[in-house]
Amino acid sequence: MKRLKGARLLRGASIAALCVLSPQTGFAEEGAEEGFSLGTIVITGEKLARSLQRTASSVSALDGAAVAKADEAGKDSLAKAAEGMANVTYPSVGGQGGAPTIRGQDSEGPNSGATAFFGGTVPRMAVSVDGHYLTYNELVWSSAAIWDVDGIEVFRGPQTVAQGANSIAGAMIVTTKDPSFTREGAVQLQYGSDNRRRVSAVVSGPVATDLAARLSVDYSARDTYISYTNPAFALGGTDQDFDAKTLRFKLLWQPAGLSGFEAKLSFAHVDTSRPTWEAAMAPYEDLESTVTGNPSWDLRSNATVLDLSKDFGNGVKIVNSLRVADVQTSRITEPVTSGSAENDQDIVSNETRLTFGDEMATFSGLAGLFLSSTKTDETLNLRGSTVFEDEKRSAGVFTELNYRFAPDWMLTGGLRYQRDDVERRGTTSFTPEVLDYDRSFDAWLPKLALTHDLNDTTSIGAMVSKGYNPGGVTLGFVSRQYVTFEPETVWNYELFGRTKLFDERLDLTGNLFYSRMKNAQRYVTSVIEGGYTDAVTVNADKAESYGMELGFSFAARDDLTLRGNLGLLHTEIVSFENALADYEGHEFGRAPSRTLSLGADWAIRPDVTLAGTVRYTDAYFSDDTNATALLIDAHTVADARVTWTPREDLSLFAYVNNIFDDRSVTNLRSLQGSLQGTVVDPRSVGVGLKMTF
Repeated sequence: MKRLKGARLLRGASIAALCVLSPQTGFAEEGAEEGFSLGTIVITGEKLARSLQRTASSVSALDGAAVAKADEAGKDSLAKAAEGMANVTYPSVGGQGGAPTIRGQDSEGPNSGATAFFGGTVPRMAVSVDGHYLTYNELVWSSAAIWDVDGIEVFRGPQTVAQGANSIAGAMIVTTKDPSFTREGAVQLQYGSDNRRRVSAVVSGPVATDLAARLSVDYSARDTYISYTNPAFALGGTDQDFDAKTLRFKLLWQPAGLSGFEAKLSFAHVDTSRPTWEAAMAPYEDLESTVTGNPSWDLRSNATVLDLSKDFGNGVKIVNSLRVADVQTSRITEPVTSGSAENDQDIVSNETRLTFGDEMATFSGLAGLFLSSTKTDETLNLRGSTVFEDEKRSAGVFTELNYRFAPDWMLTGGLRYQRDDVERRGTTSFTPEVLDYDRSFDAWLPKLALTHDLNDTTSIGAMVSKGYNPGGVTLGFVSRQYVTFEPETVWNYELFGRTKLFDERLDLTGNLFYSRMKNAQRYVTSVIEGGYTDAVTVNADKAESYGMELGFSFAARDDLTLRGNLGLLHTEIVSFENALADYEGHEFGRAPSRTLSLGADWAIRPDVTLAGTVRYTDAYFSDDTNATALLIDAHTVADARVTWTPREDLSLFAYVNNIFDDRSVTNLRSLQGSLQGTVVDPRSVGVGLKMTF
């Protein structure tokens, strides 16, 4: 039985409604504490700074204050901070479905799980933390802390023109706080349900006349809430609990003798451990599992970014960003011969760009060059030995020109040439075939936008852009043959509106979109002998999605701010001709047709704030099969937090997440003939304190 298509939800949507109720809130979708003018929000994720009011892309932005308050509410990671954003869904945390689904596009990438190992993969979503783009393993098997983060921007829809390949679903741009030339610091402690513990600290200040440094550390951990009841469960060297350590160090040099020059060195070390899945078996609300084992993942990454910039003082600025990273990922099983694996990656990239003008200038824009190389060595211990060597090289030349041909009209044109070389070689006991994959892909990616300022506080416009993701290879366990798939492309069309009303106390934002995909890379699954799941990635001839995102923030009173957003979505695989499956007419997996979030922040007293949020996710299927057994019911989750600030340098806070202890299933998969399901995190109660100095 299929649920109603999202098309009904969009009937009657008009451009007029778009202009008035228009998504992208430039504040915390799931934790903004203060209403403020959209004009204060500057979006930088598209490489050229512009106000949210004149940003055509569908983007949600959280500033540093909003991120800090989400942190106080027990939202300790990027995934948790993004909860409640319109048309952004995290079906589970880790494993298949563990990366966000944006407008129905699974940002995990075309391959997942074992298929990702045998075929190699990269995400469909570009996640940049201070310029370092997270790898597939970092996105799925690790956790990105939000302590000491200065801002998060989440873009919906293809961002290939600005970010390059592997951003066809969207992008998340994260910037941490820079060193300060005044001494400052903070310490935060938290404790909560499931033995949740959190210790965070930061110190910043000058170390020389023109040199400042910043050091931040964050540790978070909790026990699993799943009980493994099978006496045969083999723990061995696996770890079923969660542990994450993050260390960041920055140096900022602004020499007085070199006007406009700045050098910034950023280093981040991340060390995490987590199980493959935190999933229960029916009845799922009991949070019990009868599996005999659950592999865990240890990940350690080191990322160094050197940013050099020169502002010439006439609106022209040149920036060079050199990034070097190594990521080591270990899959731990019991016994080790049942699938233990090692994945070592070395990444080097460099981006040079020149920007000129601002959004009010007659001409403004940018030009840039991006180069990257990722080398990966992989080994697997399962039914013999598996060894792969993988290298991916990317090059992108991009430009954008904004022409304000009238005081209230601006035309934007962008173009990127992207080339991706993919080499993968190796052997495995699962096939006698030796893999020797060597392909090159390239694409011209245009973007065109028109913006009209109705007045100083209202802008509307339209945009069309093309996105692209390179092809690749997967291994079919049934056929014991490698299966290649072609690049996927998407043409994305959007109408957008932004306005501020009632003396700028009400901010309204919104986008209406239609996306037409060609050779969409879809994940085809089937159950094989022994109850195991076989999966390969193939191309669907045509697919489409359309919908909208609406958002608002309203300072109803000086002490009360209301906020909310709505996402509507329709997805469909329009044409699918493949011998492995027939998904024609199906909805995309993990693509709810409605997402809704409402929140309020009430300053009960000058030193006490009460905040709450309710978020709703409509029903969806776990994968493209649209099987009734894999249908996820709609669910609603409510959170609350109270903060007491007795002194300017001291805050005490308490939170309750999932107040009503909803245990709805969020993702289902078949494992050895049985269904496993991830659920909404059970009710969590926590307390904490934060001191600044």
